[in-house]
Amino acid sequence: MMNRKDYNPSFAVVYLDSQSIQFLNQNFKPELWEEFVHRLSKTFPKIQIHINTNESLSQKINSSALKNQILLHEDVSKEYEFLLKLGKLLPESKFKDPDWDEVCFLYFTGISPLLDSRLTETAWERHKNFFSQYSYSENLPPGLTPTIITREFLTSLPDTLTTDIHSFFLKNINQYDVDIFYKAPDLRQLRLDFRLSSFRSLTLIQGLLPLGNDLTYENLLSKLKDNPQIFRSSPSYLEWEIYKGCELKCTFCPREFVDLADDGSFVSLENVKSTITKLSTELFSPITISLTGNGEPLLHPEFQKIVLEILKLNSLSELIIETALYKNTDSLLSLIESLNPSDKEKLCVIVNVTTLNPDVYKSLYGKPELEKVLSTIDLLSKALPNKSLHVQMIKMKEVEEEIDPYFTFFEKKGINVILQKFNTFAHKLPERRVSDLTPIHRDFCWHLVRDLSLSVDGTVSICKQKQTEVIGNLYKETLGDVWHKGLDFFKHSFNGEHDKIPAPCLNCDEWYTFNA
Repeated sequence: MMNRKDYNPSFAVVYLDSQSIQFLNQNFKPELWEEFVHRLSKTFPKIQIHINTNESLSQKINSSALKNQILLHEDVSKEYEFLLKLGKLLPESKFKDPDWDEVCFLYFTGISPLLDSRLTETAWERHKNFFSQYSYSENLPPGLTPTIITREFLTSLPDTLTTDIHSFFLKNINQYDVDIFYKAPDLRQLRLDFRLSSFRSLTLIQGLLPLGNDLTYENLLSKLKDNPQIFRSSPSYLEWEIYKGCELKCTFCPREFVDLADDGSFVSLENVKSTITKLSTELFSPITISLTGNGEPLLHPEFQKIVLEILKLNSLSELIIETALYKNTDSLLSLIESLNPSDKEKLCVIVNVTTLNPDVYKSLYGKPELEKVLSTIDLLSKALPNKSLHVQMIKMKEVEEEIDPYFTFFEKKGINVILQKFNTFAHKLPERRVSDLTPIHRDFCWHLVRDLSLSVDGTVSICKQKQTEVIGNLYKETLGDVWHKGLDFFKHSFNGEHDKIPAPCLNCDEWYTFNA
């Protein structure tokens, strides 16, 4: 009699989304592909691997030493269609049990050179022991272990599917026999991704691979702390003050306590051009740029030219214009009208309008501009794609009772709402918080990992909470030099040594905000 646990997955499947295919076409490294196949073969010798590609990527994969194990599919790009196609290739059941079909495959959503053979073997044994229909890990970073999908699960899918497979599964999880593989420690807060889909993951993989057998999942965090530059590889969010000054006097703004001696100063178009050139040369991973800081960006005399220059940056994922929208709005509207559709998609306008009550607005902003702001928002909603326009309400005591009607008002118009936490800037502003988000345990600060805070004069501060603590000048130094100067501060944060950082970390409650 056959042992019901005496079987292996029929094959492995690697699904690449369009972003991954584009990245691999430009950055394919045969040694990383071969490392992935080698690690997978340790647990499942000579297992066949099905992968969706395009013609260019197929040629690169075929040039590798392990091409005989690979089956390429250039005719499908949608995950759902790809998996249904492969479902037809699954063999008959060995056991012919009418109540249980063991036939399954390993599923990866990216090429995974750091695949952990030991954890993969454990996950596979659990899958067999529990007779699961769908097995996955909830806390391990993507790329360390596969998801295991059975034919039973595939045949249960609807005729059409608008979400990815895993999202569908999560919404219907109670319908399946599931094994959720948890392995300590829980590193989800690190947002690690070990699939070859971005420069950030490539940096992680190439930095950790040389550690060889010295690297285990259990000591992964300690290895990253020993090599923090692998984790903090590049900025993904640039907060850029292009104009210092504002005609409003907002009670919740850091201008209430900063030095206003340089009000009216602005970045020159020449410095913007040189900075964009610098980013184009040195930065390979996507970056979001937000025009904000201690000023109203629409007051810049060459606002339109500044925006057009920034939009030229190839690595730009999004350009955020955060504005109170009370002046020079015609300049913004005419700029938007002149943009091509792809540039409009990259633009995000966030309108700071915290109340719909004219009296409250005047008390918070210092001027009675609400009617004008709301009418301009309506004009923007017609000029921008829906996802490119947001209104922002700062959640504070003065407007706590307005939250529900505020959402109702803008949702009826189809305008996205951001409910922003009130920032006391480490108690420099009077307390107006409705809820206290001060962390009980302070892990590392994400803003020290990903953000750059750039002032109008080119100085980069340690963070927006301590703008007087300058670590460099992006107009005068390379991006790499400025970014490196912040590494020691992040090391302290990573190791929980917050008192060694020249910033108000121990009084800050911005730990749970995440920009990009």
